[in-house]
Amino acid sequence: MEFLVDSSVWVALFLDFDTQHEKAARAISHINGPIFTPYCVIVEVATVLAYKHSKAQADAFLGYLSENRDIALIENVIEEEIMFYRSITKNVSFTDSSLIFLAKKLDARLITFDLELARIAKSM
Repeated sequence: MEFLVDSSVWVALFLDFDTQHEKAARAISHINGPIFTPYCVIVEVATVLAYKHSKAQADAFLGYLSENRDIALIENVIEEEIMFYRSITKNVSFTDSSLIFLAKKLDARLITFDLELARIAKSM
């Protein structure tokens, strides 16, 4: 099985003081298969880590992605993502919409701590 990990999980994993840090570590350790990581998630996580912690922490995340052979960095398919975003009626961020779209397109399991995102993804 393939996986798509949401920003909420990556941020919790890389911030020791995050209330969901242990849960994120367990979630990542239980993944057995490729982890698709789109550009939109990389941008979001690196930005949050740089502002909530440090540039060094953002660099550690980027290094982890580059060095981990289970991570598959994928290009966003922006035109398809725009069409998908415009076709849905739910109030979601463009990034969350892209994650739902990519999870379906890649037949990947979406791992997220965002309960609303999980609910919307399940309903589609």
